[in-house]
Amino acid sequence: MNTADLEKYFERIHFPGTPELSMETLKRIHQLHPKYIPFENIDSYTGKVPSLNADDVFRKIVIESRGGYCYEQNLLLSEVLKTLGFNVKLQLGRVVWGRQEDSIAAQTHLLLIVDFDGDQYVVDCGFGTATLTAPVLLNKIEQQQTPNGIFKVSHKEETYTLWMWKEKWLPVYRFIPEYVEPVDLDISNWYLSTHPDSHFKNRLILSKVDENARYTYTDHMLNIRSDDGEKESIRIENDVQLYEILINTFGLQENAVEALKSKVRIW
Repeated sequence: MNTADLEKYFERIHFPGTPELSMETLKRIHQLHPKYIPFENIDSYTGKVPSLNADDVFRKIVIESRGGYCYEQNLLLSEVLKTLGFNVKLQLGRVVWGRQEDSIAAQTHLLLIVDFDGDQYVVDCGFGTATLTAPVLLNKIEQQQTPNGIFKVSHKEETYTLWMWKEKWLPVYRFIPEYVEPVDLDISNWYLSTHPDSHFKNRLILSKVDENARYTYTDHMLNIRSDDGEKESIRIENDVQLYEILINTFGLQENAVEALKSKVRIW
């Protein structure tokens, strides 16, 4: 990623000031990225396999002001952080959100591990409804407060599990730190966007998070959960209402609406 591209990314996330190789910069990027770049699976939902080529991801998310799912979000974030001088490792995780911690799950989620100043952090702007908005220390057993929720990382033998507090501790995903080859991402990306049983192929999912709340759309419902715990659910009755929330709630543009219109039937 060159300097011009980096500047365009910072414009995309409304980053103030001058970024530096510092924890303050890492935290600020991590909070702004999921605020201005929504999680969305419009491509896979409409039958298109998202490209994981770095130039294609940059063009889609930064130039065309689209969102993306975990592979696109965290690959872009990885390139940004590496350009700034951070030590970044790709990591595949097994999603157990909404299930038991030890549930059988394939390695279908991409997260990042960032080494900085002698510590390792989980960095992840691509999990949708439970995405982080701050780096979380990997080897700290105590709970950790982020701008949008309390998280913790447990460690059992070789396996780490990320947890989120929502009236009780809920497992998000688990992983064993190991080297990830680009082909590993290609296989997972192809599976999630083409397999007949993949929820990314069968369900439209949108999510973003800001200083006030988490916003999630799926199954014709827009759910808004504020940081104080209050929840509002709004039924989306037709495609016009859906296109309105794409733009007004999730910050997408007409190109995202046009891409979604290629789906023959939403209702």
